[in-house]
Amino acid sequence: MDYPLKEILRNFISVVVGVVVALVIIIPIAIFAALLVFSDGTIPKSQQVISTVLTIGAIAAGCITGGYLTAKISTRKDWIHAIITGLVLTFLLALVNDFEFDWRYPDIGISYFGILPAVLIGAWAGIRKKKKTISDTTSSPPGTP
Repeated sequence: MDYPLKEILRNFISVVVGVVVALVIIIPIAIFAALLVFSDGTIPKSQQVISTVLTIGAIAAGCITGGYLTAKISTRKDWIHAIITGLVLTFLLALVNDFEFDWRYPDIGISYFGILPAVLIGAWAGIRKKKKTISDTTSSPPGTP
């Protein structure tokens, strides 16, 4: 099986770009959400809800975008590269949380189990876009057989 170095590098870079872009989207929004609930006193329920929604939304948006870009950049086996991107993002979330899982914080639980499906949704969109682009460039002009 011939797998040139250029393709290997491009596939590696596709995973790295997917992870980095996801983190660039997630981190600033998560910091803002954390600042909303950072207080010594009591925190209003509305701020807690907004913080949770922002955190989950940022993770979903970042993962979908990261999966999309991973699929668009990779050369072959787009699903495998998207799964690797999702696993790396899940590992990074677990690393940030010291590999602890606590059901008292629903945003963390949803995030652990939602990262991989969100990345795969983005990858699905990227693969569809890639196939549409390829079919558009290989089709003949209108009116020709």
